[in-house]
Order: sequence, then structure tokens, then C-alpha cells
Amino acid sequence: MSRPNPHMLTIETADQAPERFKAWREAGLFGIDRTSVGVLRDYYPAAFAQTHRDATFAILNQDTPLAIVPATIGDACLDYFKQPLRFFYGGDLSAEMVDCAFAHIDSLVTALTLRGVAIRDDEIASRLSVLGKACLNRKYCPAIRLTALADLRDGEAGLRRGLRKSFKSLLNWGKANLELRYVDAANPDRALFDRYHQFHVHTAGRATRSQDSWDAMYALIAAGRGELVLGFLPGDVLVAGTMVFDARGSAHYVSGVYDRERFDKPMAHWPLWIAMLRAHERGQTLFELGEVPAEGTASAKDVSIGYFKRGFATEIATALVWRWTDPASPTA
Repeated sequence: MSRPNPHMLTIETADQAPERFKAWREAGLFGIDRTSVGVLRDYYPAAFAQTHRDATFAILNQDTPLAIVPATIGDACLDYFKQPLRFFYGGDLSAEMVDCAFAHIDSLVTALTLRGVAIRDDEIASRLSVLGKACLNRKYCPAIRLTALADLRDGEAGLRRGLRKSFKSLLNWGKANLELRYVDAANPDRALFDRYHQFHVHTAGRATRSQDSWDAMYALIAAGRGELVLGFLPGDVLVAGTMVFDARGSAHYVSGVYDRERFDKPMAHWPLWIAMLRAHERGQTLFELGEVPAEGTASAKDVSIGYFKRGFATEIATALVWRWTDPASPTA
């Protein structure tokens, strides 16, 4: 899987030059902090500290960064905390830049005996991008990824234009029956946040995340980088929780927990709707609801969740996810 590294370009890794990467991040280089990658990179290390190590790298022309690729290595795979890695760059992604990146990726695969690589290509058009061509040449397999988005710029009026008609009565039920409480920078109530934590454990039937990851989520919210919206039925009965993290200009729906024993009632709709409106009030212009898997590509539960998200979306973004799996791997 190796190709020569073009002599004009070089690779620098985050562990080689942590201060430079920190400075690039603080400068908002290539808009990484406007995406889910940016908003979650303070949370992911806490959630996956035991299983993933940083493998972020930059493509340089002398000392000038042309692209940054946030990446991790875990479970013998190169990706970004179990999500496809993405290229962030200014201008165009040239064939020379892609060749340089893949020379580095290929060397990691060989040196570390990796079993898989996942790469996201956001340039979908009538022809393959230079990144797509490089993946195809290396026998990566493509699959489309759909992401539900909501344009917040026109506030509630704009969101209602995209709202699924059947959701309107469900929102009315939530408004009439649920009391909403908030954990945010103005109300950094750790006890209330911990109730959501325990609600999550109870609903899932087990602890699915480390305490460090919950501490990291609370720290982000308390620092004003998102909020938790909780829904209660009369009698102080917690039945819904919607967690949102903020990036620079966009908000991201990162966690939702709802009482499965009461799914005859629309527990999730009103808290999420209010979370979207409050994100608009915080000055965000885009709300990312998350992936929408197509029928037959995921579990019935994940497809159902995707259908729920689509009901709030004003648009669906598309990307190609390219995956390479070692043919000798048992999972291939």
C-alpha cells in the first residue's frame, strides 16, 4: 500500500509539534472547530483515553500547513475515535497533498499492522474527487453517509418550514405535559447533570461510558459550550434528556436519552425542538442532528432514530465514507 512521498511536501504529527498544532487550533485554522470534529475533540480523549491514541497529522509546504487531518489509532484501526477521519484544508485538496497524506497513512498501516482505515470525503459531485480516486486505487470501499442538518438562521419560522407535519401535534403534547429544566453556563447544576447520568445508566441497563467522559461533558457545558435540556413529568419524574454541544457557528446533537417505557407518548420531540431554538438564541446558525442511515445499512433501531432526526431537518448533507479492511483480518 505504499507510494512515494512528494518531495515538496512533508508530514508533521501532533506528537512531534504539539505547540504548533495548539496554535493552529486556537487560530481556528481550516474551520475545524466549526464541525463535530472540533466540538468533540475535548470530549473524545476522555471517553476513549484507554483505547485510542492521537495520530493527528498535518501536510506542510515547508512550514506552511496546507491541511490538517485529525486522526486516532485504536482497535488496530486508523480513523477518528471510531468515526471516519476527515481532511481539513484551505483552497483545494490537490493530488500532491493526497499522495503525501497516503504515503503517511500507508506507512502507518505497514508499521503498525493496522487492520482498517476509514476516511470521509465531503466532495461529492458527478466525478470522483482526488481523495476518492486515491481511495479507489487502494481498494477502499465507498458508502454514502447522510447527515441531517437544520438551518437556524431564520429561527423558529425557518425550522417550522422543515418540520415534519406529524410532529406538530407531538410538540404540542410535549409543551403541555413536560416541564423543561436546563444545565448550562448560567445554571451549572452538577446534581441535575448527575441525574441525567443516572437516567442514562438506568435506560441503557448498564454504564456505557466512563466517569471521565461524563466529567468532560459536564465541563464543556459548564464552560458555556453547550447545554443539557431535561424533560420532567409531574411528580419530578425525569423522562427525557437532550445534550447539545456548540462549535463556532453550529450546534451538535450529541446525546439523547428518553424513557423507553413511555414511548406511547412523544417524550423526545419537545426537548429537542427547544434545544434547537435555544441554539439559535445562542447565535448558532446550523444544528447538526446526526447521521441518517438508509434502510438496510444499519440496525432497525438506528434507522428509526435517523427517521426521527429527519423530521426536524431542513436539509440532508451527503458524504462518501471510504473504508479499507485488511483482507487477512478475521473481520474482512
